[in-house]
Amino acid sequence: MRAAVVSEFGPFDAIRVQELDTPSAGDGEVVVRTSVAGVNFADAGMVTGAARRKEPPFVPGVEASGVVESVGAGVTELSVGQRVVYWNPMPAAFAEFAVVPGWRCVAIPEGVSDEAAVTLMVQGTTAHYLAMDSAPLEAGMSCLVYAAAGGVGHLLVQVANQLGARVIAVVGNEGKAGLARELGADVVIDRSGVDILEAVREATDGEGVDAVYDAVGVATIEQSLLATKRRGTCVLYGGASGPVGVLDSSLMQQAGSIFFTRPGLGDYLRDAEEYQRRMGDLFAWHSAGALTPRMGGEWGLEGVPEALTAIAGGGTTGKLLIRV
Repeated sequence: MRAAVVSEFGPFDAIRVQELDTPSAGDGEVVVRTSVAGVNFADAGMVTGAARRKEPPFVPGVEASGVVESVGAGVTELSVGQRVVYWNPMPAAFAEFAVVPGWRCVAIPEGVSDEAAVTLMVQGTTAHYLAMDSAPLEAGMSCLVYAAAGGVGHLLVQVANQLGARVIAVVGNEGKAGLARELGADVVIDRSGVDILEAVREATDGEGVDAVYDAVGVATIEQSLLATKRRGTCVLYGGASGPVGVLDSSLMQQAGSIFFTRPGLGDYLRDAEEYQRRMGDLFAWHSAGALTPRMGGEWGLEGVPEALTAIAGGGTTGKLLIRV
């Protein structure tokens, strides 16, 4: 099979497409013939070595949609020829075939494209657990969404709308501001040259928001804490600007005895039930027209270095895809 291979930790342009042996399914596993793989910010760290999950050589990529090619012993819920989408924390997706634990695969309903399915996997389930569990939203509540035109952000805005919340979106330029408005954001803040905290206070009559969803990290976390409403919740779920180290906990009291959490996807996709439930909601909203995944770019296997460069640069919108 053809696969994009990381031979050593380092720059993206060192990745090369190579011929590898096609894998076989073991007990509880399936082999998926890849159709479309998703590109994630975390993939970049795995390639450079900043976030190590496998030692080189390895195939990057943690999510894809495709067709079940073969089924290992003990797998009863899936069959050969079935369309599925998966997230597997151990990278292997940027290849023509990948071995995946069967319980991590979700069947794709009729009428849902492979592209939409993979967009709803990592980014969609992240938006789902943020709005449903980490800082649950209800009708009449308010939230602040950073990177609102990005992979998670553009879905989180729509999920928050679906739940009846008022959405304040933070974006990086006017082009992204237009997309955020189109997605349904009630207030859009262009962070270039604007004090985000002051803008949030102005939009909320000085109260702040019930929930902050911060994917940026060290550059924004202090203002995120202070933008949170009294006894509200600030969620840090990413670190696009760098990881948050020491945090001044007095800011939580200063903001009004707020709650702070730093979740990770693995704790919200712990078993087959969580995969099925979260993806079931997302597929239902998508089929009803309430949730529209946006594609932000597509490359072949040879384009993996360019795709990783694009997502690491932070200037993309929607979901980036590798068509295998």
